[in-house]
Amino acid sequence: MREFALTLHLRIHDSVTALRRAHAMGDDDLAVTQVGEIQDLVEIAARNGIDMGSGYAELSALG
Repeated sequence: MREFALTLHLRIHDSVTALRRAHAMGDDDLAVTQVGEIQDLVEIAARNGIDMGSGYAELSALG
């Protein structure tokens, strides 16, 4: 389970990076896609009892 949680954290990190890049480039469609991916990953974590902690609280402001 530890590897699964780590993989989710890494995928979320990569998605947040891509989201910030999309915002910087002004690519709204890509930004919306990345927000959806982040939401899906957080939902997967929640369904599997993985605490994502408060480290992603700032994402609500990005979506």
